[in-house]
Amino acid sequence: MNGPVAGLGGLAAQWLADAAVLRHRGATVQAELLEQCAGELEAAERERGLEALSLEQAAAESGYSYSQLQKLVAAGTLANVGEPHRPRVRRGELPRKAGRVERDGEPDLAGAVLGRRGAR
Repeated sequence: MNGPVAGLGGLAAQWLADAAVLRHRGATVQAELLEQCAGELEAAERERGLEALSLEQAAAESGYSYSQLQKLVAAGTLANVGEPHRPRVRRGELPRKAGRVERDGEPDLAGAVLGRRGAR
């Protein structure tokens, strides 16, 4: 209904907005379908964010080095959800390098903006 939306969270929000328009226009069945899809997408994203990753996996996703992530875990900045000497971190809690391209090919625009703010 509207233009492109960045990220899956943005997609779920757009689907909810589209559902509101459909409901307003009397298309309640279609609105309910979009609301269900948005809810399923949000639940999948929450579950994905809670996934525990090894530091190797976390380094590949975040752009931070293994040793930097190890330091963040040791300092308590990044929670260890694994065992002692076998740390794991939640995907949703990972720091992201500014300007890093996400797995879906989309740039990490929020990270880029936050990175520029921190550089000021």
